[in-house]
Amino acid sequence: MSAVPVLVKSTAANEVTIGIARLLIAALLITPLVVMRGSLRTLNFSQFKSMAAIGVVFALHWLSYFLSIKLSTASIGALAISTFGVQYLLLARLFNKEHTGSMEWCAVILCLAGCVFAVGEFTLSNSTLLGMLVGIASGTLYACLPLLHQRAAGIDTLTRAWGQFTFALCCMLPLLGFSDWQLSTTDYYKLLVLGILCTVIAHGLWVKASTELPANVTSMVYYLYVPLAMLSSALFLDETMSTGKLIGAALILGSSVGITAYRFHHRAQSVS
Repeated sequence: MSAVPVLVKSTAANEVTIGIARLLIAALLITPLVVMRGSLRTLNFSQFKSMAAIGVVFALHWLSYFLSIKLSTASIGALAISTFGVQYLLLARLFNKEHTGSMEWCAVILCLAGCVFAVGEFTLSNSTLLGMLVGIASGTLYACLPLLHQRAAGIDTLTRAWGQFTFALCCMLPLLGFSDWQLSTTDYYKLLVLGILCTVIAHGLWVKASTELPANVTSMVYYLYVPLAMLSSALFLDETMSTGKLIGAALILGSSVGITAYRFHHRAQSVS
């Protein structure tokens, strides 16, 4: 998954083209497997609605994520979406009535400070700022996905992955007129890698992990995504890693990992 920001930034395809291509490849590869298993016939209307909700949120998340990367850089896009760990705290407070204490609010403040450091110049003409803002919105949508998947845990992983990709594709197809398919052979190869490796395999595994593992564990694993994406961007795209960007990354990841570890330890103590 850490290859996604670099591939998205380096291809000439726009965010709509990338989204449709990835989802179309995923739907074409997974649909025959789901049909052969006959799992769709066992679903009720409520379960189809759950998958449709996941698909809508996922489509909006992807469009905003790809746009964030295009507006700014691969590393800024990765950093912006990594704020989902802290945003999850606020969503859990809003929807699950979970308690938010002083440590959680400190994490939120440090995360916001990290975003300020990473952006640098705070003007609307700064495309990095716009990319960060769009990426934070994408992170909000991404933070909703584990909640939606956990509520649809009665549906098996492969069928839920199919629903996520297929319903997201249905949401993106009306935007087909904004896509651009006049691409080079290299760009098409990148879309294939994004579709097969980064979507079917990586996201398929992530659907299973985020459903069956506690949110604390999946969050900690996910944060490996950011340094790997930043390293890849520096190596393959020659992106400059400024002092402000590195400080911002440290604050965003530190606040996210720190509060995740704190909540995990606090919950373990409560259980014992």
